[in-house]
Amino acid sequence: MTSQGRIPFGLACRRLTEWESALLQHVLGREDVDVVVEQPTASCGAAGLVPVTRSALFGASFWRPGELRESRDRPIAWLRVPAEVLDTADEEARSALAREAAAADEVDGILRGWESGGELDHRLAQLADWVERVETVYLFIGREVFSKSDAGSNTLTRDGRISGLRDRPVGNWSSADRLFVVLAHCLFASGRSVRFEEFNGMQLSATGLRRYLLDRHANYCAAIGRPPGLPHGMPLPELAAEVRVLQEEVDRHAPLMRYRRINGLTFVKSEGLDDFPHPRDPHVLPEPVARHGRLRLGVEPTGKAREDMRALTVAAALLDAQPDTDAAGALPSAGQAGDDAHRAPHGAVGELLAAIVLSAVLSTDSDYGMSSSVRDLTRLRGARPGGPDGVLELKKADFVCCCLPHPVRMAGTGEDTGPILWRAAQRMMYNRWHFAPGEFDREDIPHKRHYFFPPQVPDIAEHADHHHGGHVASRVRYSLRAPGAQVWHPPFSVFGHGFRGCYDIRLVRMDGPAFTLRELREAVRHCSLVDEVWRTLADGVQYGTLPVRPIGGFDRDWYAARGWERLDAYLLATGPRPGTAPAGPEDVTHRKAGRG
Repeated sequence: MTSQGRIPFGLACRRLTEWESALLQHVLGREDVDVVVEQPTASCGAAGLVPVTRSALFGASFWRPGELRESRDRPIAWLRVPAEVLDTADEEARSALAREAAAADEVDGILRGWESGGELDHRLAQLADWVERVETVYLFIGREVFSKSDAGSNTLTRDGRISGLRDRPVGNWSSADRLFVVLAHCLFASGRSVRFEEFNGMQLSATGLRRYLLDRHANYCAAIGRPPGLPHGMPLPELAAEVRVLQEEVDRHAPLMRYRRINGLTFVKSEGLDDFPHPRDPHVLPEPVARHGRLRLGVEPTGKAREDMRALTVAAALLDAQPDTDAAGALPSAGQAGDDAHRAPHGAVGELLAAIVLSAVLSTDSDYGMSSSVRDLTRLRGARPGGPDGVLELKKADFVCCCLPHPVRMAGTGEDTGPILWRAAQRMMYNRWHFAPGEFDREDIPHKRHYFFPPQVPDIAEHADHHHGGHVASRVRYSLRAPGAQVWHPPFSVFGHGFRGCYDIRLVRMDGPAFTLRELREAVRHCSLVDEVWRTLADGVQYGTLPVRPIGGFDRDWYAARGWERLDAYLLATGPRPGTAPAGPEDVTHRKAGRG
Protein backbone atom coordinates (compact mmCIF):
# COMPACT_ATOMS: atom_id res chain seq x y z
CA MET A 1 0.00 0.00 0.00
CA THR A 2 2.81 2.43 0.79
CA SER A 3 5.07 1.45 -2.15
CA GLN A 4 7.84 0.52 0.28
CA GLY A 5 7.39 3.64 2.38
CA ARG A 6 7.23 6.17 -0.43
CA ILE A 7 3.53 6.90 0.24
CA PRO A 8 2.58 7.85 3.82
CA PHE A 9 0.34 5.19 5.34
CA GLY A 10 -2.47 7.64 6.10
CA LEU A 11 -2.46 8.83 2.50
CA ALA A 12 -2.46 5.25 1.22
CA CYS A 13 -5.54 4.48 3.33
CA ARG A 14 -7.46 7.37 1.78
CA ARG A 15 -7.76 5.55 -1.53
CA LEU A 16 -9.68 2.70 0.15
CA THR A 17 -13.44 2.29 0.18
CA GLU A 18 -15.32 2.58 3.46
CA TRP A 19 -15.39 -1.20 3.94
CA GLU A 20 -11.69 -1.62 3.11
CA SER A 21 -10.75 1.17 5.50
CA ALA A 22 -12.87 -0.29 8.30
CA LEU A 23 -11.34 -3.73 7.75
CA LEU A 24 -7.79 -2.42 7.80
CA GLN A 25 -8.30 -0.59 11.10
CA HIS A 26 -9.24 -3.89 12.76
CA VAL A 27 -6.68 -6.32 11.31
CA LEU A 28 -3.47 -4.36 11.93
CA GLY A 29 -1.54 -5.75 14.86
CA ARG A 30 -3.72 -8.82 15.40
CA GLU A 31 -1.97 -12.13 15.74
CA ASP A 32 -5.01 -14.14 14.66
CA VAL A 33 -5.00 -12.79 11.06
CA ASP A 34 -3.15 -15.02 8.62
CA VAL A 35 -1.78 -14.13 5.19
CA VAL A 36 -2.33 -16.88 2.63
CA VAL A 37 -0.27 -16.66 -0.55
CA GLU A 38 -1.37 -19.89 -2.22
CA GLN A 39 -4.66 -19.91 -4.12
CA PRO A 40 -7.10 -21.39 -1.58
CA THR A 41 -9.57 -24.09 -2.49
CA ALA A 42 -13.13 -24.52 -1.35
CA SER A 43 -12.06 -27.34 0.97
CA CYS A 44 -9.71 -24.92 2.75
CA GLY A 45 -12.52 -22.53 3.59
CA ALA A 46 -11.86 -20.12 0.71
CA ALA A 47 -15.33 -18.60 1.11
CA GLY A 48 -14.26 -16.95 4.39
CA LEU A 49 -11.03 -15.37 3.09
CA VAL A 50 -10.53 -11.71 2.11
CA PRO A 51 -8.89 -11.51 -1.33
CA VAL A 52 -6.11 -8.91 -1.69
CA THR A 53 -5.38 -7.72 -5.22
CA ARG A 54 -3.26 -5.16 -6.96
CA SER A 55 -3.95 -3.10 -10.07
CA ALA A 56 -2.17 -0.29 -11.88
CA LEU A 57 -4.90 2.23 -11.11
CA PHE A 58 -5.94 1.31 -7.56
CA GLY A 59 -2.85 -0.27 -6.03
CA ALA A 60 -3.80 -2.71 -3.26
CA SER A 61 -7.48 -3.57 -2.84
CA PHE A 62 -9.34 -5.69 -0.30
CA TRP A 63 -12.56 -7.54 -1.22
CA ARG A 64 -15.38 -8.95 0.84
CA PRO A 65 -15.43 -12.76 0.83
CA GLY A 66 -17.41 -13.80 -2.23
CA GLU A 67 -17.42 -10.28 -3.75
CA LEU A 68 -16.92 -10.21 -7.53
CA ARG A 69 -13.51 -8.74 -8.25
CA GLU A 70 -12.52 -6.60 -11.22
CA SER A 71 -10.86 -8.62 -13.98
CA ARG A 72 -7.95 -6.14 -14.18
CA ASP A 73 -6.97 -6.79 -10.56
CA ARG A 74 -4.19 -9.30 -9.96
CA PRO A 75 -4.55 -11.51 -6.83
CA ILE A 76 -1.52 -11.24 -4.55
CA ALA A 77 -2.76 -12.85 -1.31
CA TRP A 78 -5.74 -13.72 0.88
CA LEU A 79 -6.40 -12.74 4.49
CA ARG A 80 -7.94 -15.22 6.91
CA VAL A 81 -9.80 -12.87 9.22
CA PRO A 82 -11.89 -13.79 12.29
CA ALA A 83 -15.62 -13.65 11.59
CA GLU A 84 -16.24 -11.03 14.28
CA VAL A 85 -13.78 -8.68 12.54
CA LEU A 86 -15.68 -9.03 9.28
CA ASP A 87 -18.92 -8.31 11.14
CA THR A 88 -17.44 -5.16 12.67
CA ALA A 89 -16.12 -3.94 9.32
CA ASP A 90 -19.55 -4.50 7.74
CA GLU A 91 -21.24 -2.59 10.57
CA GLU A 92 -18.90 0.42 10.40
CA ALA A 93 -19.06 0.57 6.59
CA ARG A 94 -22.87 0.43 6.71
CA SER A 95 -22.92 3.39 9.11
CA ALA A 96 -20.53 5.42 6.95
CA LEU A 97 -22.52 4.68 3.82
CA ALA A 98 -25.72 5.84 5.53
CA ARG A 99 -24.07 9.19 6.33
CA GLU A 100 -22.88 9.43 2.73
CA ALA A 101 -26.36 8.68 1.37
CA ALA A 102 -27.77 11.55 3.44
CA ALA A 103 -25.06 13.93 2.16
CA ALA A 104 -25.65 12.73 -1.41
CA ASP A 105 -29.25 13.99 -1.19
CA GLU A 106 -27.86 17.53 -1.07
CA VAL A 107 -25.74 16.79 -4.13
CA ASP A 108 -28.73 15.45 -6.05
CA GLY A 109 -30.74 18.53 -5.12
CA ILE A 110 -28.05 20.82 -6.51
CA LEU A 111 -27.93 18.80 -9.71
CA ARG A 112 -31.70 18.87 -10.17
CA GLY A 113 -31.61 22.65 -9.70
CA TRP A 114 -29.06 22.99 -12.49
CA GLU A 115 -31.13 20.73 -14.72
CA SER A 116 -34.41 22.55 -14.13
CA GLY A 117 -32.70 25.92 -14.55
CA GLY A 118 -31.34 24.98 -17.97
CA GLU A 119 -27.70 25.38 -16.91
CA LEU A 120 -26.64 21.74 -16.74
CA ASP A 121 -25.06 21.57 -20.21
CA HIS A 122 -23.06 24.73 -19.49
CA ARG A 123 -21.91 23.26 -16.18
CA LEU A 124 -20.70 20.10 -17.91
CA ALA A 125 -18.84 22.09 -20.58
CA GLN A 126 -17.21 24.16 -17.84
CA LEU A 127 -16.15 21.04 -15.98
CA ALA A 128 -14.61 19.46 -19.08
CA ASP A 129 -12.65 22.66 -19.67
CA TRP A 130 -11.42 22.86 -16.07
CA VAL A 131 -10.21 19.27 -16.21
CA GLU A 132 -8.06 20.22 -19.20
CA ARG A 133 -6.47 23.10 -17.25
CA VAL A 134 -4.85 20.87 -14.63
CA GLU A 135 -2.04 18.42 -15.26
CA THR A 136 -3.47 15.44 -13.40
CA VAL A 137 -6.91 14.41 -12.16
CA TYR A 138 -6.85 10.95 -10.61
CA LEU A 139 -9.48 10.25 -7.99
CA PHE A 140 -11.85 7.48 -6.98
CA ILE A 141 -15.53 7.26 -6.14
CA GLY A 142 -16.00 3.79 -4.75
CA ARG A 143 -14.21 1.50 -7.18
CA GLU A 144 -14.64 3.83 -10.15
CA VAL A 145 -11.74 5.91 -11.52
CA PHE A 146 -12.19 9.53 -12.60
CA SER A 147 -8.94 10.51 -14.27
CA LYS A 148 -6.91 12.51 -16.70
CA SER A 149 -3.38 11.61 -15.77
CA ASP A 150 0.17 10.81 -16.77
CA ALA A 151 -0.50 7.27 -15.55
CA GLY A 152 -2.13 6.60 -18.91
CA SER A 153 -5.75 6.65 -17.75
CA ASN A 154 -8.10 9.31 -19.11
CA THR A 155 -11.69 8.42 -18.38
CA LEU A 156 -12.93 12.02 -18.15
CA THR A 157 -12.16 13.56 -21.55
CA ARG A 158 -10.49 11.08 -23.90
CA ASP A 159 -12.88 8.26 -22.97
CA GLY A 160 -15.81 10.69 -22.95
CA ARG A 161 -17.11 10.26 -19.41
CA ILE A 162 -18.06 13.95 -19.09
CA SER A 163 -19.21 14.52 -22.68
CA GLY A 164 -21.32 11.37 -22.52
CA LEU A 165 -23.41 12.91 -19.74
CA ARG A 166 -24.48 15.87 -21.88
CA ASP A 167 -26.93 13.76 -23.90
CA ARG A 168 -28.48 11.92 -20.95
CA PRO A 169 -31.00 13.07 -18.36
CA VAL A 170 -29.69 13.25 -14.80
CA GLY A 171 -32.01 10.43 -13.80
CA ASN A 172 -29.97 8.07 -15.97
CA TRP A 173 -26.62 9.04 -14.49
CA SER A 174 -24.79 6.76 -12.09
CA SER A 175 -24.53 7.92 -8.48
CA ALA A 176 -20.74 8.28 -8.97
CA ASP A 177 -21.22 10.58 -11.98
CA ARG A 178 -23.71 12.74 -10.07
CA LEU A 179 -21.29 13.08 -7.18
CA PHE A 180 -18.32 13.90 -9.37
CA VAL A 181 -20.02 16.66 -11.36
CA VAL A 182 -21.29 18.55 -8.33
CA LEU A 183 -18.30 17.98 -6.06
CA ALA A 184 -15.84 18.99 -8.78
CA HIS A 185 -17.73 22.28 -9.18
CA CYS A 186 -17.49 22.85 -5.44
CA LEU A 187 -13.78 22.08 -5.48
CA PHE A 188 -13.20 24.57 -8.28
CA ALA A 189 -15.21 27.23 -6.47
CA SER A 190 -13.01 26.76 -3.40
CA GLY A 191 -9.73 27.40 -5.24
CA ARG A 192 -9.73 26.62 -8.99
CA SER A 193 -8.92 23.28 -10.54
CA VAL A 194 -5.76 22.73 -8.52
CA ARG A 195 -8.20 21.64 -5.79
CA PHE A 196 -8.92 18.54 -7.90
CA GLU A 197 -5.32 17.51 -7.30
CA GLU A 198 -5.81 17.61 -3.54
CA PHE A 199 -7.97 14.50 -3.95
CA ASN A 200 -5.65 12.68 -6.35
CA GLY A 201 -5.17 9.07 -5.29
CA MET A 202 -8.07 9.37 -2.82
CA GLN A 203 -11.74 8.66 -2.46
CA LEU A 204 -14.00 11.63 -3.24
CA SER A 205 -17.33 11.65 -1.41
CA ALA A 206 -19.91 14.18 -0.29
CA THR A 207 -19.05 13.64 3.38
CA GLY A 208 -15.34 13.71 2.61
CA LEU A 209 -15.59 16.97 0.68
CA ARG A 210 -17.55 18.63 3.45
CA ARG A 211 -14.92 17.52 5.99
CA TYR A 212 -12.21 18.91 3.73
CA LEU A 213 -13.93 22.28 3.27
CA LEU A 214 -14.64 22.58 6.99
CA ASP A 215 -10.99 21.80 7.69
CA ARG A 216 -9.84 24.52 5.28
CA HIS A 217 -12.39 26.94 6.74
CA ALA A 218 -11.20 26.33 10.31
CA ASN A 219 -7.52 26.56 9.40
CA TYR A 220 -7.93 29.74 7.38
CA CYS A 221 -9.98 31.42 10.12
CA ALA A 222 -7.33 30.48 12.69
CA ALA A 223 -4.57 31.80 10.40
CA ILE A 224 -6.15 35.26 10.09
CA GLY A 225 -7.52 35.37 13.66
CA ARG A 226 -11.19 35.35 12.67
CA PRO A 227 -13.95 33.52 14.60
CA PRO A 228 -15.10 30.63 12.41
CA GLY A 229 -18.83 31.19 12.95
CA LEU A 230 -21.12 28.25 12.17
CA PRO A 231 -20.11 26.85 8.77
CA HIS A 232 -21.32 23.28 9.37
CA GLY A 233 -24.85 23.93 8.15
CA MET A 234 -23.87 25.85 5.02
CA PRO A 235 -24.81 24.37 1.63
CA LEU A 236 -21.73 22.93 -0.07
CA PRO A 237 -21.51 25.60 -2.84
CA GLU A 238 -21.78 28.41 -0.27
CA LEU A 239 -19.16 26.80 1.97
CA ALA A 240 -16.81 26.36 -1.00
CA ALA A 241 -17.19 30.03 -1.99
CA GLU A 242 -16.45 31.19 1.56
CA VAL A 243 -13.32 29.01 1.67
CA ARG A 244 -12.12 30.75 -1.50
CA VAL A 245 -12.59 34.20 0.08
CA LEU A 246 -10.78 33.12 3.25
CA GLN A 247 -7.95 31.63 1.18
CA GLU A 248 -7.27 34.98 -0.45
CA GLU A 249 -7.23 36.70 2.95
CA VAL A 250 -4.74 34.13 4.23
CA ASP A 251 -2.49 34.74 1.24
CA ARG A 252 -2.50 38.51 1.72
CA HIS A 253 -2.41 38.89 5.49
CA ALA A 254 -1.70 35.72 7.47
CA PRO A 255 1.69 35.01 9.08
CA LEU A 256 1.24 31.47 7.75
CA MET A 257 2.15 30.68 4.14
CA ARG A 258 0.10 28.25 2.08
CA TYR A 259 2.16 25.59 0.30
CA ARG A 260 1.59 22.13 -1.13
CA ARG A 261 3.28 18.78 -0.64
CA ILE A 262 3.29 16.68 -3.80
CA ASN A 263 3.64 12.91 -3.86
CA GLY A 264 4.73 11.82 -7.32
CA LEU A 265 3.33 8.32 -6.93
CA THR A 266 -0.28 9.33 -6.24
CA PHE A 267 -0.22 12.82 -7.91
CA VAL A 268 -1.73 14.25 -4.72
CA LYS A 269 -1.03 17.87 -3.79
CA SER A 270 -1.80 18.31 -0.10
CA GLU A 271 -2.09 21.88 1.13
CA GLY A 272 -0.31 22.91 4.31
CA LEU A 273 0.33 26.13 6.25
CA ASP A 274 3.89 27.03 7.17
CA ASP A 275 4.84 29.47 9.93
CA PHE A 276 6.55 32.00 7.67
CA PRO A 277 5.58 35.58 8.62
CA HIS A 278 5.71 38.59 6.29
CA PRO A 279 7.84 39.94 4.78
CA ARG A 280 9.09 36.81 3.03
CA ASP A 281 11.92 38.61 1.25
CA PRO A 282 15.52 38.11 2.42
CA HIS A 283 16.54 40.80 4.90
CA VAL A 284 19.68 41.46 2.89
CA LEU A 285 20.89 40.19 -0.46
CA PRO A 286 22.40 36.68 -0.31
CA GLU A 287 26.18 36.95 -0.47
CA PRO A 288 26.57 35.44 -3.99
CA VAL A 289 24.14 38.04 -5.35
CA ALA A 290 25.64 40.90 -3.34
CA ARG A 291 29.16 39.90 -4.45
CA HIS A 292 28.02 39.81 -8.07
CA GLY A 293 26.59 43.31 -7.69
CA ARG A 294 29.78 44.69 -6.17
CA LEU A 295 32.29 43.06 -8.49
CA ARG A 296 30.40 42.94 -11.79
CA LEU A 297 27.89 45.77 -11.69
CA GLY A 298 29.63 48.33 -9.48
CA VAL A 299 26.69 48.50 -7.04
CA GLU A 300 27.39 48.37 -3.33
CA PRO A 301 24.40 46.82 -1.51
CA THR A 302 22.80 48.96 1.20
CA GLY A 303 21.23 46.13 3.22
CA LYS A 304 17.70 46.59 1.87
CA ALA A 305 17.14 43.57 -0.36
CA ARG A 306 14.33 44.85 -2.61
CA GLU A 307 15.93 48.26 -3.16
CA ASP A 308 19.31 46.68 -3.80
CA MET A 309 17.81 44.21 -6.27
CA ARG A 310 16.22 47.05 -8.17
CA ALA A 311 19.54 48.90 -8.29
CA LEU A 312 21.34 45.79 -9.57
CA THR A 313 18.70 45.27 -12.25
CA VAL A 314 18.95 48.88 -13.44
CA ALA A 315 22.75 48.61 -13.59
CA ALA A 316 22.57 45.36 -15.56
CA ALA A 317 20.03 46.75 -18.03
CA LEU A 318 22.15 49.87 -18.58
CA LEU A 319 25.23 47.73 -19.14
CA ASP A 320 23.33 45.67 -21.71
CA ALA A 321 22.33 48.88 -23.50
CA GLN A 322 25.96 49.91 -24.05
CA PRO A 323 27.68 49.13 -27.40
CA ASP A 324 30.01 46.15 -27.65
CA THR A 325 33.11 48.30 -28.15
CA ASP A 326 35.00 50.54 -25.77
CA ALA A 327 35.64 54.26 -26.23
CA ALA A 328 38.51 53.60 -28.65
CA GLY A 329 36.42 51.25 -30.74
CA ALA A 330 38.28 48.12 -29.64
CA LEU A 331 36.71 45.06 -28.01
CA PRO A 332 37.48 44.63 -24.31
CA SER A 333 40.14 42.14 -23.33
CA ALA A 334 39.09 38.50 -23.20
CA GLY A 335 40.09 38.24 -19.54
CA GLN A 336 37.37 40.59 -18.35
CA ALA A 337 34.56 38.28 -17.34
CA GLY A 338 32.04 41.09 -16.95
CA ASP A 339 32.65 42.23 -20.52
CA ASP A 340 32.30 38.64 -21.72
CA ALA A 341 28.90 38.64 -20.04
CA HIS A 342 27.94 41.92 -21.69
CA ARG A 343 28.73 40.52 -25.13
CA ALA A 344 27.13 37.13 -24.41
CA PRO A 345 23.57 36.64 -25.70
CA HIS A 346 22.12 36.42 -22.20
CA GLY A 347 23.68 39.76 -21.30
CA ALA A 348 24.17 41.28 -17.86
CA VAL A 349 20.51 40.79 -16.91
CA GLY A 350 20.86 37.08 -17.71
CA GLU A 351 24.00 37.03 -15.59
CA LEU A 352 22.12 38.64 -12.72
CA LEU A 353 19.36 36.04 -12.90
CA ALA A 354 22.07 33.35 -12.96
CA ALA A 355 23.57 34.80 -9.75
CA ILE A 356 20.17 34.46 -8.03
CA VAL A 357 19.70 30.89 -9.30
CA LEU A 358 23.16 29.82 -8.20
CA SER A 359 22.64 31.42 -4.79
CA ALA A 360 19.40 29.42 -4.42
CA VAL A 361 21.19 26.21 -5.43
CA LEU A 362 23.98 26.78 -2.91
CA SER A 363 21.73 27.84 -0.02
CA THR A 364 19.52 24.74 -0.38
CA ASP A 365 22.30 22.27 -1.28
CA SER A 366 20.44 21.32 -4.47
CA ASP A 367 21.93 19.39 -7.37
CA TYR A 368 20.69 22.02 -9.78
CA GLY A 369 18.19 24.86 -9.98
CA MET A 370 16.55 27.13 -12.50
CA SER A 371 14.43 30.17 -13.20
CA SER A 372 12.31 30.64 -16.31
CA SER A 373 10.22 33.36 -17.92
CA VAL A 374 9.62 35.12 -21.22
CA ARG A 375 12.70 36.28 -23.15
CA ASP A 376 11.28 39.59 -24.37
CA LEU A 377 8.77 41.47 -22.23
CA THR A 378 7.58 43.54 -25.20
CA ARG A 379 6.09 40.36 -26.69
CA LEU A 380 3.45 40.41 -23.93
CA ARG A 381 1.92 43.60 -25.34
CA GLY A 382 -1.57 43.11 -26.75
CA ALA A 383 -3.29 45.07 -29.49
CA ARG A 384 -5.30 46.68 -26.69
CA PRO A 385 -4.21 47.16 -23.07
CA GLY A 386 -4.62 43.92 -21.20
CA GLY A 387 -5.35 41.92 -24.36
CA PRO A 388 -4.06 38.34 -24.77
CA ASP A 389 -3.03 38.41 -28.45
CA GLY A 390 0.65 39.09 -27.71
CA VAL A 391 0.79 36.15 -25.31
CA LEU A 392 -1.08 33.89 -27.71
CA GLU A 393 1.50 34.49 -30.44
CA LEU A 394 4.37 33.23 -28.30
CA LYS A 395 6.17 29.96 -29.10
CA LYS A 396 8.21 27.76 -26.80
CA ALA A 397 11.46 29.38 -28.01
CA ASP A 398 10.15 32.77 -26.84
CA PHE A 399 10.71 31.63 -23.26
CA VAL A 400 14.00 31.20 -21.48
CA CYS A 401 15.23 29.00 -18.65
CA CYS A 402 18.50 29.57 -16.81
CA CYS A 403 19.33 26.14 -15.35
CA LEU A 404 22.56 25.81 -13.36
CA PRO A 405 24.30 22.93 -11.58
CA HIS A 406 25.76 22.97 -8.10
CA PRO A 407 29.52 23.55 -8.46
CA VAL A 408 30.28 20.31 -6.55
CA ARG A 409 27.21 18.09 -6.19
CA MET A 410 26.89 17.30 -9.91
CA ALA A 411 30.54 16.52 -10.47
CA GLY A 412 29.68 12.83 -10.86
CA THR A 413 27.36 13.40 -13.83
CA GLY A 414 30.28 14.42 -16.07
CA GLU A 415 29.34 14.80 -19.73
CA ASP A 416 25.71 14.09 -18.89
CA THR A 417 25.42 17.38 -17.00
CA GLY A 418 24.70 19.50 -20.08
CA PRO A 419 21.99 17.18 -21.46
CA ILE A 420 20.35 16.91 -18.01
CA LEU A 421 20.20 20.68 -17.64
CA TRP A 422 19.00 21.24 -21.21
CA ARG A 423 16.21 18.70 -20.86
CA ALA A 424 15.06 20.43 -17.68
CA ALA A 425 15.30 23.85 -19.34
CA GLN A 426 13.29 22.68 -22.35
CA ARG A 427 10.58 21.36 -20.07
CA MET A 428 10.38 24.65 -18.22
CA MET A 429 10.19 26.64 -21.47
CA TYR A 430 7.31 24.42 -22.54
CA ASN A 431 5.65 24.88 -19.14
CA ARG A 432 5.96 28.65 -19.45
CA TRP A 433 4.26 28.51 -22.86
CA HIS A 434 1.57 26.32 -21.34
CA PHE A 435 0.99 28.63 -18.35
CA ALA A 436 1.15 31.97 -20.20
CA PRO A 437 -2.58 32.36 -21.07
CA GLY A 438 -3.77 30.98 -17.74
CA GLU A 439 -4.60 34.33 -16.13
CA PHE A 440 -6.79 35.62 -18.98
CA ASP A 441 -10.56 35.21 -19.10
CA ARG A 442 -11.59 31.95 -20.75
CA GLU A 443 -13.59 33.68 -23.49
CA ASP A 444 -10.44 35.55 -24.59
CA ILE A 445 -8.52 32.34 -25.37
CA PRO A 446 -9.15 30.31 -28.54
CA HIS A 447 -10.76 26.95 -27.84
CA LYS A 448 -7.94 25.02 -29.52
CA ARG A 449 -5.16 26.75 -27.54
CA HIS A 450 -4.38 24.32 -24.72
CA TYR A 451 -3.10 25.79 -21.48
CA PHE A 452 -2.86 25.10 -17.77
CA PHE A 453 -3.69 27.36 -14.86
CA PRO A 454 -0.25 28.54 -13.64
CA PRO A 455 0.96 27.49 -10.18
CA GLN A 456 0.45 30.13 -7.52
CA VAL A 457 1.71 28.74 -4.20
CA PRO A 458 5.08 27.14 -3.39
CA ASP A 459 5.34 23.37 -3.36
CA ILE A 460 7.67 20.64 -2.19
CA ALA A 461 7.66 17.32 -4.08
CA GLU A 462 8.91 13.79 -3.46
CA HIS A 463 9.29 10.84 -5.84
CA ALA A 464 8.63 13.13 -8.80
CA ASP A 465 10.37 10.69 -11.15
CA HIS A 466 7.84 7.88 -10.75
CA HIS A 467 5.38 8.68 -13.57
CA HIS A 468 6.63 11.90 -15.18
CA GLY A 469 8.77 11.23 -18.27
CA GLY A 470 10.33 14.70 -18.20
CA HIS A 471 11.32 14.26 -14.57
CA VAL A 472 12.83 10.85 -15.31
CA ALA A 473 14.91 12.31 -18.15
CA SER A 474 16.17 15.14 -15.94
CA ARG A 475 16.56 12.92 -12.86
CA VAL A 476 14.14 14.95 -10.76
CA ARG A 477 13.37 12.97 -7.62
CA TYR A 478 12.91 15.74 -5.08
CA SER A 479 12.01 19.30 -6.05
CA LEU A 480 10.96 22.72 -4.79
CA ARG A 481 8.98 25.31 -6.73
CA ALA A 482 8.44 28.92 -5.69
CA PRO A 483 6.30 30.69 -8.32
CA GLY A 484 5.95 34.43 -8.86
CA ALA A 485 4.33 36.82 -8.69
CA GLN A 486 3.75 35.56 -5.18
CA VAL A 487 0.16 35.54 -3.96
CA TRP A 488 0.92 37.87 -1.03
CA HIS A 489 2.05 40.52 -3.54
CA PRO A 490 0.03 42.14 -6.35
CA PRO A 491 0.15 40.31 -9.69
CA PHE A 492 3.07 41.00 -12.03
CA SER A 493 1.50 43.71 -14.18
CA VAL A 494 2.71 44.60 -17.66
CA PHE A 495 0.83 46.23 -20.55
CA GLY A 496 -2.42 46.32 -18.62
CA HIS A 497 -2.59 42.69 -17.51
CA GLY A 498 -1.67 40.99 -14.25
CA PHE A 499 0.14 37.65 -14.27
CA ARG A 500 0.77 34.92 -11.71
CA GLY A 501 3.15 32.00 -12.16
CA CYS A 502 5.06 33.71 -14.98
CA TYR A 503 8.52 33.26 -13.39
CA ASP A 504 9.88 31.14 -10.57
CA ILE A 505 12.69 29.46 -8.74
CA ARG A 506 12.81 25.65 -9.05
CA LEU A 507 15.33 23.43 -7.27
CA VAL A 508 16.14 19.76 -7.75
CA ARG A 509 17.81 16.90 -5.90
CA MET A 510 18.44 13.76 -7.90
CA ASP A 511 18.78 11.65 -4.74
CA GLY A 512 17.96 12.03 -1.06
CA PRO A 513 17.55 13.49 1.37
CA ALA A 514 14.20 15.07 0.59
CA PHE A 515 13.82 18.84 0.85
CA THR A 516 12.40 20.38 4.01
CA LEU A 517 10.40 23.52 4.73
CA ARG A 518 13.62 25.34 5.57
CA GLU A 519 14.78 24.95 1.98
CA LEU A 520 11.32 25.86 0.67
CA ARG A 521 11.54 29.16 2.52
CA GLU A 522 14.92 29.78 0.91
CA ALA A 523 13.41 29.16 -2.53
CA VAL A 524 10.62 31.63 -1.72
CA ARG A 525 13.11 34.28 -0.59
CA HIS A 526 15.10 33.89 -3.81
CA CYS A 527 11.92 34.05 -5.88
CA SER A 528 11.23 37.46 -4.35
CA LEU A 529 14.55 38.60 -5.85
CA VAL A 530 13.54 37.28 -9.26
CA ASP A 531 10.23 39.09 -8.77
CA GLU A 532 12.00 42.40 -8.25
CA VAL A 533 14.12 41.89 -11.37
CA TRP A 534 11.07 41.40 -13.58
CA ARG A 535 9.04 44.19 -12.00
CA THR A 536 11.96 46.59 -12.53
CA LEU A 537 12.32 45.55 -16.16
CA ALA A 538 8.55 45.80 -16.72
CA ASP A 539 8.48 49.36 -15.37
CA GLY A 540 11.36 50.27 -17.65
CA VAL A 541 9.67 48.79 -20.72
CA GLN A 542 6.23 50.26 -20.06
CA TYR A 543 7.31 53.77 -19.13
CA GLY A 544 10.44 54.06 -21.27
CA THR A 545 12.62 54.72 -18.24
CA LEU A 546 15.04 51.85 -18.81
CA PRO A 547 16.43 50.23 -21.95
CA VAL A 548 15.61 46.51 -21.78
CA ARG A 549 16.92 44.06 -24.32
CA PRO A 550 15.62 40.50 -24.73
CA ILE A 551 17.43 37.74 -22.86
CA GLY A 552 19.24 35.53 -25.36
CA GLY A 553 21.33 32.41 -24.87
CA PHE A 554 20.47 29.62 -22.45
CA ASP A 555 19.66 27.50 -25.51
CA ARG A 556 20.75 24.06 -26.74
CA ASP A 557 24.16 25.30 -27.90
CA TRP A 558 24.76 27.14 -24.62
CA TYR A 559 24.11 24.01 -22.55
CA ALA A 560 26.07 21.77 -24.95
CA ALA A 561 29.07 24.12 -24.62
CA ARG A 562 28.74 24.10 -20.80
CA GLY A 563 28.01 27.81 -20.88
CA TRP A 564 27.37 27.92 -17.14
CA GLU A 565 31.13 27.51 -16.57
CA ARG A 566 31.68 30.95 -18.17
CA LEU A 567 29.05 32.77 -16.13
CA ASP A 568 30.33 35.43 -13.77
CA ALA A 569 28.36 33.99 -10.86
CA TYR A 570 29.74 30.53 -11.48
CA LEU A 571 33.30 31.83 -11.76
CA LEU A 572 32.93 33.73 -8.52
CA ALA A 573 31.67 30.56 -6.81
CA THR A 574 34.32 28.21 -8.20
CA GLY A 575 37.32 30.46 -8.86
CA PRO A 576 38.69 31.98 -12.06
CA ARG A 577 39.32 30.06 -15.26
CA PRO A 578 42.93 28.99 -15.88
CA GLY A 579 45.01 31.90 -17.13
CA THR A 580 42.64 34.66 -15.96
CA ALA A 581 42.49 36.76 -12.85
CA PRO A 582 39.29 37.39 -10.91
CA ALA A 583 37.82 40.79 -11.63
CA GLY A 584 37.64 43.25 -8.76
CA PRO A 585 35.93 46.59 -8.15
CA GLU A 586 38.65 48.39 -10.12
CA ASP A 587 37.74 46.35 -13.21
CA VAL A 588 34.12 47.48 -12.94
CA THR A 589 35.15 51.11 -12.55
CA HIS A 590 37.46 50.85 -15.57
CA ARG A 591 34.78 49.25 -17.72
CA LYS A 592 32.16 51.83 -16.79
CA ALA A 593 34.55 54.67 -17.54
CA GLY A 594 35.73 53.09 -20.77
CA ARG A 595 32.14 52.89 -22.00
CA GLY A 596 31.56 56.58 -21.41
